Amino acid sequence: MKLEFKEIAENKDLLPIQVYEFIRDFDREGLVKAAKIDPAFADGESLSREYEVPYEMELNCLIVEGQRGDTVKYAALVVPYGKRANMNAKVRTPLDVKKVSFADLNYVCEVTGMEYGSITPVGLPEGFMILIDESIFLQKEVIVGSGKANGKLLLPSDLFKKMDNCIVVEGLAKE
Repeated sequence: MKLEFKEIAENKDLLPIQVYEFIRDFDREGLVKAAKIDPAFADGESLSREYEVPYEMELNCLIVEGQRGDTVKYAALVVPYGKRANMNAKVRTPLDVKKVSFADLNYVCEVTGMEYGSITPVGLPEGFMILIDESIFLQKEVIVGSGKANGKLLLPSDLFKKMDNCIVVEGLAKE
């Protein structure tokens, strides 16, 4: 892999402030690392080709909005690169909503402080849930966006299980 991952304190400029503060406070062991990338190569195939990142390590993060009556809930869906999120009961049930759709991207960027194309499940605002496909735990370490288009995060997959707002969902990812 041709990415140089460093401690987040050394790459603070690659993370929105709330992502940096979350990692700083949550990851006391310093397991999460950040690397600078060219934003032109941020997506899965380009990232793999340019930086020799194995596809198996790459995760996609999508933000959805669920509704039940007047109640609106937001969640990050985390699936392996190349897979789609199963938007049926796999999402509605843990969110306890009747309807699920992709969240408005402008709203997501505004409320998270993250940039388009680099939304990360790490450091989301309070109230956002993280639904993560069980298959990501087949990898010891995974790569996700940093919240800024010029960065990526490397973290142990098991770290997600320690996040209070994370739910592991069997079959969340589909071909």
